[in-house]
Amino acid sequence: MAGSTAGGLLRYGWLALIELVVVQIREHTAPMRRLAALGKGAYVDRTVSIRSPENVTIGADASIGPQCRLWASPKARLTLERDALLGPNITIVTSNYGLDRRDLPIARQAWKEADVRVGAGAWLGANVVVLPGATLGEGCVIAAGAVVTKDVPAYAIAAGVPARVIGSRPSPV
Repeated sequence: MAGSTAGGLLRYGWLALIELVVVQIREHTAPMRRLAALGKGAYVDRTVSIRSPENVTIGADASIGPQCRLWASPKARLTLERDALLGPNITIVTSNYGLDRRDLPIARQAWKEADVRVGAGAWLGANVVVLPGATLGEGCVIAAGAVVTKDVPAYAIAAGVPARVIGSRPSPV
């Protein structure tokens, strides 16, 4: 009995390892090779998931933390400008389901796609969600856990669900 249990665990372990490798290749390794652009000095954690990589641009010295999802869509671009800083578990999407028709289930409605841009030097804290069409201005800060549904001005500090501007970074002396 103990031998069959050990054999089952070993078999399961190998299957789990193969699945991890396949997911890593499909979600990260292969898409990294097809990015629209990857700037010099950019860091993309190995656990980052990328969709429609041909529509994803990552600027020079940008840094993307673990477990982020950069999900562009076929008709919308996702751009991270130079020095953009993404904390862990950020989700940025350029598409969402439409809600226009009550006679169709949401999953069958046409996507609404819109570009997303994260400005140079912007910082997104842990667990931020950025929805289609949002432009985050240069140097802005998005507080952890915020859900960005619309544009955030340069050097603004935004927080909340939905995110709203709560302040601004000081001007240089």
